[in-house]
Parts: sequence; structure tokens; C-alpha cells
Amino acid sequence: MLAQRFACTQCGLCCNRAPEVELSEAAALADVFVFRLMLLLHRLPRGLGEYRKRHPQLENAAETYFEHKRFVTAYAAHKRPVRTRGPDGGVVEETEYLMLTALTLDRGTGRCSALEGTRCGIYERRPFACRTVPLHYTAAEAGAARDLAAFVATPGYACETGDGAPVVLEAGRIADPQMRQARADALAMAHADARWKQAIVQRMKPGAAGGLPLPTLAQVEANAARGALTTSMRAAWQVAVDAGLMAAADGRALVQAQLAVIERELALGSAAPEPRQTLLEMRTEYRHALGL
Repeated sequence: MLAQRFACTQCGLCCNRAPEVELSEAAALADVFVFRLMLLLHRLPRGLGEYRKRHPQLENAAETYFEHKRFVTAYAAHKRPVRTRGPDGGVVEETEYLMLTALTLDRGTGRCSALEGTRCGIYERRPFACRTVPLHYTAAEAGAARDLAAFVATPGYACETGDGAPVVLEAGRIADPQMRQARADALAMAHADARWKQAIVQRMKPGAAGGLPLPTLAQVEANAARGALTTSMRAAWQVAVDAGLMAAADGRALVQAQLAVIERELALGSAAPEPRQTLLEMRTEYRHALGL
């Protein structure tokens, strides 16, 4: 396979939505974005044979499957075996993974709120999802060539892929040292956040939330067909404080930082009606949490 090249031309077109970040990244960027805790279920067949049936176009299905399984396990907050029915009516053994991340509130403007013109206004602080563009830090390296081809083929994107661009993939493997480092750093953060995520899962048990706006696993499961659930990021920070993973003063500082960003977003007046209503509700919640 030939080397594949990529360079960003700063067209800003891929910065068309709010980034999804790890929990620790949300804490580090609480003064920039308004965050919601996102709960998403992901399922993966427990056997390679079923995976091959679902992805007959993959030449390297085995490599992709086992790498995908390794990555999703590393980032998951909780996993459990489940049985589902396949298209032929047969029973399929799967593993269900609960993914906990922080999603920036989408203002409905079609632009990341950190974008200044066509350039990132927080470039040195940008999250892993942005550091690993045009790939994604949680995606299997075995599928990198396909992912890169799909990204640069997006209508309107002005990516540079000619001979003057740096080599990003060599023989289907990530050759860019900064991207490799970002992927390694993201995995390290996932391991560091594991206790935090497990503490959140414990508080999701029926009757365990203690007044925090956390859904139960059953509620997440019931909503799975409609997509991810989001709830207040304040709940995640409070769990960290309660579990002794974060000082109470640090948790309060995060709530204060988020309230300031919420006030700023409301003052800008650029949010669409639905996200504006969410911002108003969050302002009330955060003010109450601070005793204001």
C-alpha cells in the first residue's frame, strides 16, 4: 500500500460541530465549552465469525475486529454479555459496552464554539478528537486507510493530500509521530479515568444516585434505539468529589467555570431555541449548586 498524505489547510469545515471529549478533558476545558455527560451503548459481536458476516467488505476483518475490541474495552465504563437476534432469527452473542464521555453542547450553529474565523481559538489546548484529525483516537489503526479516504472525500473539505503534504499513513499504519503520541496519551487518560467512570456506574444503580441527575443502566438501555442519553456534567463532577477522586474545592471551581461559560453563551444569543432552553435550565441548576 502506498503512503497516504494529509495536511490541514485551515479551511475550518471539519470544525462543524461540538467536540466529544474524555471526562478529564472536560474538566480541563470547563472554561471553554458547556459540557453534558453523554452515555452511549456500543455492541460488538463476541465472535469474529459474526463480525465478518456484518462487514464482508473488510479484507483485514480479523485485525480490525480485535483492535476495535481492545480499544472499546479500554474506553468503556462498563460491559456485559447480551444476546440478540440476527437477521436470520438466530441468537447472536454480543458484548455491550457503556461509553461515558463529555459532549459539548451543540448550539445549533454548525460551528464549533472555539472556532475563530477558520482557525481554532484553543489550538494548544484542543482535545484528542481534534489532535488526531483526520482520524479518531479511538478508531482501530487497521481501518485508518479507509477512514482517511472517507474524510478527505467529504464534499467541501479542502484537505491537502498531494506530494507536498506530510505522510500520515505508511503501509496502512499511522506514521505521523504527533498522532501516534496523541493516541497513546488518550489511552493513558482512559486508564486514569477508569475509576471515575466506574464510580459513575455505581451511582447509576437504582436508588443510588442520591439526588444527582443520573439515569439507570436500564434507562440507558431503553433509550439505546434512539441514540445516546445526555445529562448534567455536574453529576459526573459531584461523583468524582464523593468518590474522593477530586477535591470539593476543585469540583466547585468547575461548576463556577461552567456557569461563566453558560452565561457567556446566553449573552451571545447565537444558540438555536432548543440549546438555548438547555442553557437556561443549566444556568438554574448551576446557580442552585453554588447557592446563588
